[in-house]
Amino acid sequence: MKVKDLKAQLEAYTDETELIVAYWDKETVEGYGAPTMSETQWSLVVEAYEDGEWHWQGSAGDDFVEIAEKVVGDE
Repeated sequence: MKVKDLKAQLEAYTDETELIVAYWDKETVEGYGAPTMSETQWSLVVEAYEDGEWHWQGSAGDDFVEIAEKVVGDE
C-alpha cells in the first residue's frame, strides 16, 4: 500500500479516533533478516503481500475479540 492510499483511508476518522495500526517498511523488513532489496523489489514484496490473507490477521482478530471481551467483562 502506498502512504497516500493509507492517508486517504484515514481521512474517514477524526483526529481523536483511536486505531490499532501495524505497518512495515523496507528497512524494517530488511532488519528482520530479509535480503537488501531495491525499491522495485520492495514494491513486488508489497504487491505480493497485499494479494494474500495472512495467518496473523486472523489470529490478531481473535486476540482483539478476546481482549475486548475481557475489558467489557471487567466493567
